[in-house]
Amino acid sequence: MGKIKIVNRNREIKSFEDYRTALENRVLEMTESMLSEVQKSLEEELEGLALFTMQMMMEAEREEIVGKWYKHNSDRQYVRGGTNPGSVYLNGKKHPVRIPRVVEKETKKSYTLKTATVFTKMTELAKRAYTDLIRGVSTRRYRDGVGKFLGGYGISPASVSRHMQKATAEKLKELMERRLEDLDLAVVQIDGVSVGGNTVVIALGVDTEGFKHVLGMWQGSTETKTVVRGLINDLIDRGLDTERNLLFVIDGSKALHGAITDVFGIHTPIQRCTVHKKRNVLDLLNDSDEHRIKQQMSEAYSILSFEDAKDHLLKLAEELDRLNPSAARSLREGLEETLTLHRLGVDGTLRRSLQTTNLIESAISVVRHHTRNVKYWQNGEQRERWIAAGLLEGEKKFNRVKGYGQMKTLVDALKYLTESKTTAA
Repeated sequence: MGKIKIVNRNREIKSFEDYRTALENRVLEMTESMLSEVQKSLEEELEGLALFTMQMMMEAEREEIVGKWYKHNSDRQYVRGGTNPGSVYLNGKKHPVRIPRVVEKETKKSYTLKTATVFTKMTELAKRAYTDLIRGVSTRRYRDGVGKFLGGYGISPASVSRHMQKATAEKLKELMERRLEDLDLAVVQIDGVSVGGNTVVIALGVDTEGFKHVLGMWQGSTETKTVVRGLINDLIDRGLDTERNLLFVIDGSKALHGAITDVFGIHTPIQRCTVHKKRNVLDLLNDSDEHRIKQQMSEAYSILSFEDAKDHLLKLAEELDRLNPSAARSLREGLEETLTLHRLGVDGTLRRSLQTTNLIESAISVVRHHTRNVKYWQNGEQRERWIAAGLLEGEKKFNRVKGYGQMKTLVDALKYLTESKTTAA
């Protein structure tokens, strides 16, 4: 007969998180099997499943501490002590459970099972609800067993919705009240996303070390100058310094451009997105000309010097005058602002990273993903909560901007530009 492994007084048993993870995995496996085999009400089955799983996990922990049944060992320090009455809340109802007891053999002092603590304290509920929400799970789908952890506890859709509202409201508050004065920003990208029939304008910042930060958002019916001004004023109220040396990156929207220059001055460096500029020009051309013009524009934007790149684009505009005057006008409109990084002497990887709005588009794609299952928006407050949740979740996965090693070049150029404006004034 093999030795029985004894747990001494100083040994730490599995942590709270270990048991919770084990529970989630077990509930997931059993839920998937149940959904394909049983015909009873999902909520009723999940209640029974949750109670059964809780009981088994507590019993498994007790067995780890005192050993298996019918395995005699006179040296063991802990022994079984029957059960104590307890209760847990499932689906808004209080359910009685029997909590296994473990006592120290010599002192008769009770040992508190960590799994019992997991099941009787539901402090993580709001956090779990929020986690499922930001994965794009609509509350309507909880009845289908998609919310595995919460479903395993038998939480009703109405209860989940309440917890989601609380959790996402906290995320909205976190985003809308975060202070900005301690962020050493060099770049601000602003763009809008349409959600539920409204436009939400979002700001993302890049600091001097190349780290990205969600700065804020502002909601309106469309991307108007008033909405953008509302966002910028909010950023200023939370600590964004209007005297900072900042580069703004936008898609070419006149509302964005006007609001930025109104607040920060007409000489503020603005980089127009080259991807949007290409798209605007190419949309006006025949298919037979599209590829060639696109290639020539890309070549121009890859040229090292500002003057050479500008000359290349102006020559291309002359060619477009013969093909399609509207395309030529589109190319000339804001042409120099598509070359702002050239003018600042920024090249290589960092220029490619910042001459488009791809950074903020990436954050916006997270918002689109996490709101895709919502079919009915109750109000603007709900929309803001969901968007804030998506943005802050996406922020967790942000990497430093590609080419961040060249940020000093940009910072120095912006500082020089600011000093030049001050001297001229």
